[in-house]
Amino acid sequence: MTRPQEARRICLTEAPATAAALFRRQGLGPRDLEALLSAANRGAESSRAETVELSDAWGRPTDMTLYVSPPRTDRTPGVIVGLHGVGSSGAELDAYLRPFADACGAVLLCPTARQPVTKRSNFDLAGLFGSRFRDDRWTTDPGDYPAQALRWAREHLAVDTDRCALMGSSMGGIATWSIAMRRWDSLSMATSINGAPSMWEMFGPDQAMRELLPNLVNLPFAVVHGNRDQQIPPVLDQDAVTQLRRRGHQELSFIEVPDGEHKLSTMRLLPGTPQFDDVVRCYRSARRASWPGRVRHRARESEHGRAHWVAVDGIAAGRTASVEARAVDRSRLDVRTAGCSRVRLFLSDRLVDPGRVVVTVNGSDQAVDFRPSLTNTVATFAESGADTGRLAHMVVDVETPEIDE
Repeated sequence: MTRPQEARRICLTEAPATAAALFRRQGLGPRDLEALLSAANRGAESSRAETVELSDAWGRPTDMTLYVSPPRTDRTPGVIVGLHGVGSSGAELDAYLRPFADACGAVLLCPTARQPVTKRSNFDLAGLFGSRFRDDRWTTDPGDYPAQALRWAREHLAVDTDRCALMGSSMGGIATWSIAMRRWDSLSMATSINGAPSMWEMFGPDQAMRELLPNLVNLPFAVVHGNRDQQIPPVLDQDAVTQLRRRGHQELSFIEVPDGEHKLSTMRLLPGTPQFDDVVRCYRSARRASWPGRVRHRARESEHGRAHWVAVDGIAAGRTASVEARAVDRSRLDVRTAGCSRVRLFLSDRLVDPGRVVVTVNGSDQAVDFRPSLTNTVATFAESGADTGRLAHMVVDVETPEIDE
């Protein structure tokens, strides 16, 4: 029988049909393969610190520090991906975040940013002067290093994939906000230190950011900011936190550090301080709930259209699409969308029973014959970045007329 890590490698490197045929010869069905891919490697990860090579989706390498804290006996370790600020590196941030990894019982990964492959607006990162920003930086592209670091951890380490978090400082804090707003369903929590949802807010409302911000109501979030930060004003975090609390966010904290400046060395991120202990409390109490009965999500690009088991596609340029999907019972799904022309459903027997499933999209019924497929199971594992929490046994596309909100 194939071992878990080898099964993950096969799914990520072989064509889905080829991999499915191999697993079928071993007598595995979709649920059997899911259990195999979810299984931790034998034995706990040994405590160590090293530098490994991480590649983005375009094959470009970067250095990434790996720190495995002393093993704990209470549970499988989670993952923290640390995102550094402008002009820094993963190795520099690693030194500040190791105490968090120890206290949280998590593996710490800190990649080093590179120049982005694709040409994109930098307004969220640098406000009005975004077009002049030329330093190495993070992007929200699923092929960039933050998402690839999570994939690397799921593929190579014995970790709990439902306890994955981002923790960023400065530019990395901005990236944490931006990535979490778009791919919140792949995380258990997030932490921003001296960051902001968008630097554009210094000059006027960032409408795109504000339309995506409600996605964070679904995600535990810890915000830490120095009250003497002169580079990224604390008010940017304060305003976003206020907006989220008005929307009913129940697992959101905001701590201003007295005399804290922009540099991490001034933030006193040490055990026993509120800014440290609150992040640890948030991380240790958070766990992603896979296959929720109700999903609400907003997206401006199809690459960020998926949340859990539903995705919007065919998004009109410059618009924000929205979806609310609900499992009425084990044989009926109700979906309402706006701002898109298609919806994709990722079905699993964790959500509905095999057989006839009635899908209602914007009031129109459609019957789907749900037949779990080993090929789909392999394909969605690879597409999700080795995330078993987003693995599906069948994928269904439904055309839907746009309905204005």
